[in-house]
Amino acid sequence: MARIVDLTASPLDLPLKEPFIIATGRKDFANNVLIRCVLEDGTTGFGEVAPSAYTTGDTRDTAIAVVEALKTSVVGQDIRSWRSILAATRKALRHQFAAHSGVEIAVLDAFGKHTGVALADMWGGVAKSVETDYTLSLGTPDDTGEAAAKAAREGFRKIKVKVGMGVTTDTQRVIAVREAAPRCEIAVDANQAFTPKEAVELARRIEKAGIELTLLEQPVRRDDFAGMRYVREHCRVPVGADETVMTPEDAIRVVREGAADVINIKIAKAGLVGALDIASIARAANLGLMIGCMMESKIGLAASVHLACGLGCFSHCDLDSIYLLKPFECEGGFTLDGPRFSVEGHGPGTGIKYEDTATK
Repeated sequence: MARIVDLTASPLDLPLKEPFIIATGRKDFANNVLIRCVLEDGTTGFGEVAPSAYTTGDTRDTAIAVVEALKTSVVGQDIRSWRSILAATRKALRHQFAAHSGVEIAVLDAFGKHTGVALADMWGGVAKSVETDYTLSLGTPDDTGEAAAKAAREGFRKIKVKVGMGVTTDTQRVIAVREAAPRCEIAVDANQAFTPKEAVELARRIEKAGIELTLLEQPVRRDDFAGMRYVREHCRVPVGADETVMTPEDAIRVVREGAADVINIKIAKAGLVGALDIASIARAANLGLMIGCMMESKIGLAASVHLACGLGCFSHCDLDSIYLLKPFECEGGFTLDGPRFSVEGHGPGTGIKYEDTATK
């Protein structure tokens, strides 16, 4: 009873608590896609796509079209052959990273539920919980400081500040965060906003203000490997590659060109299978690892939490999308305690249980 009988995709609209603004744009809603992989015994695996035309090239419409196109390659297959199924579907696509990631999550959730194994245990079961940071979007220094103070009051010990408003303003914003949350670790994420020299200047000004950053994430254009290396060589802050690394092949190039100290793995970019390969590449090259997210609900985020717990090798965790979305009715996946996610007792698969009007 392990045959896949259906693969579907449907819209999943998720309003944010407040607008989220970064260097590349503003979000008020997460216009996501829910994916279901159904087995002949009724077992249902859930996946989610958080499309980003800028980051992955996917939109909601293209993601739904991709799932529909892959349906004939998936339906009728034995879920126990998940690796060969996903190799075939990945080969069928040229890009569509996020759409394929959603399919991977749904297939592997179905596999885990069929076999009775939580994905965290399937990936190694190193830990039962992980702690996330909290991300602050672009805003004035006062607004950024207020948001940092609120995050600290809510128990967050790590704060990531989106930057890209200019070296002077961003320095003031980071100083405001330090003053408002003096005990919190601080990282910054430029989302490709700076030139190499601007990124170095920002890092130096923040250091001069007596603030130690834990990470300078994606300071320059994703394809500027030389620029990434320049930033690494001219400032003391570890440099993280996010948009630069979409695939395991990108990770290999980062290693060869000395472009980063840390690689940010996002399942929405690499998929679960690619994430495992990237993690192996980074660890073999003695690079640090970060795990991040897009704007996934609990459905998609559960896969990242299980991966982080299963591998236990991420020095930076940025899995805070669930705090940015309005309450969403969905059971399982993980338990939240402030900034800490626990997979204890959640499974098999990702442990997600979800029902909406489309299933009634």
